[in-house]
Amino acid sequence: MQTNIIYLKSSESMCEVPNESVDLIVTSPPYNIDIQYGNKTEKGKVTASKAVKYSDKMAESEYRGMLRSVFSECKRVLKKNGSIWINIKNRYSNGEIIPPFWIQEYFQEFTLKNLIVWNFDWGGSTNKRFAPRYEFVFWFTKDKNAYTFNLSDVSIPAVNYRPDRYKSQLKNPSDVWKIPMVSGNFLERTGHPAQYPEKLIERIILAGTNKNDVVLDPFMGSGTTAVVAKKLCRRYIGYEIVPEYIEMSNVRLANIQEEDNSD
Repeated sequence: MQTNIIYLKSSESMCEVPNESVDLIVTSPPYNIDIQYGNKTEKGKVTASKAVKYSDKMAESEYRGMLRSVFSECKRVLKKNGSIWINIKNRYSNGEIIPPFWIQEYFQEFTLKNLIVWNFDWGGSTNKRFAPRYEFVFWFTKDKNAYTFNLSDVSIPAVNYRPDRYKSQLKNPSDVWKIPMVSGNFLERTGHPAQYPEKLIERIILAGTNKNDVVLDPFMGSGTTAVVAKKLCRRYIGYEIVPEYIEMSNVRLANIQEEDNSD
């Protein structure tokens, strides 16, 4: 199996990846919320182009069918002790919030270990409801009891540490992760309009894999999963249907190599 590669094709078929050969899958699928990614809008009208465009509006039946195919392949290639982490957010339709709990229907034979709330500080504004400042990350394991979880690699400093009560100054992070979204002044910022932060993926990969493990992202986008995997000495496999995003990813990956060789 070839690793450290991003395929230019849909992940609805991952014939390049053998059965039970991937340690961790982490991804953020298209939300299908009819946002005009890649355009600058004002009062609902496109005023300028600011990035590579992609469509985020499919017929719901087509969208659900696509996800079913992709997740079926994900389950096939995932090792018995592997995990899959899916970042997805609420939809807002016809004046009503629709939580993404429907994602669980694709993983009924898996175990939902955590529902992470990713909390961030800024985003879209609203005037008829509270401004949304979170997304979900669903963590499913293939086996209920046998799975990789490296708590010591993601422990955080305890604010109220007491040596008379606790053996360590470190504690288990909660299921609410306060990690900033990628803003325009971040060094990791690319031209991708829906980029998730490296810090979010770093915690997942550290907790769910060991060095040299294989991490797969079936919706690679700007390459954040691959970039973090490479930085942490893991192998990666990705799928992406937009050539410009693969070019973007490869530039980021090449820069890691340049940084490593500059010492």
